[in-house]
Amino acid sequence: MSAIVFRTVFGGPDPDVVGAATAVKQELRDVDLVYELDILLHVGGVISSIEDPTGLYAPRVSVAQRRMTAQIRVNRADVLDAPDLSGFLRQTIRVALQQMIERIAARDRTVDADAEIRKLAFLVQR
Repeated sequence: MSAIVFRTVFGGPDPDVVGAATAVKQELRDVDLVYELDILLHVGGVISSIEDPTGLYAPRVSVAQRRMTAQIRVNRADVLDAPDLSGFLRQTIRVALQQMIERIAARDRTVDADAEIRKLAFLVQR
C-alpha cells in the first residue's frame, strides 16, 4: 500500500483555508496508490503570498523507490477569489495528483494511469 503524504505550508493564518486543506488531506489519507506521492502543499496567504500560477511544481519520479515528490502551490489571489474555497482546493489538488500519476505512468509503463486516477474520482463528486 502506498500513500499520499502531505506537508503543508500556509501563507497566512486563515482558518477557512487551513480547514479546507486539512479536510482534503484527510480524505486522501487512505487512498491506496501504486506509488507513494510525497507532496508539499503551499497555500498562499497574507504572509507568504505565492504569486506564481497555481499548480504542480518540481515533480520528481523515482521508479526504483516507487515514489514521487512534488509541490502544489496555490496562488494567494486564487484563494481569495474562489467562491467555493473547499471546491477550489479539491479541484486544484485533484488536477495536480492526476498530473503526477500521468508523469509516473510515462516513466513506468507498468502503472495503469486510468485506474490510479479513478481512485481519486471522489474528489470531484462532492
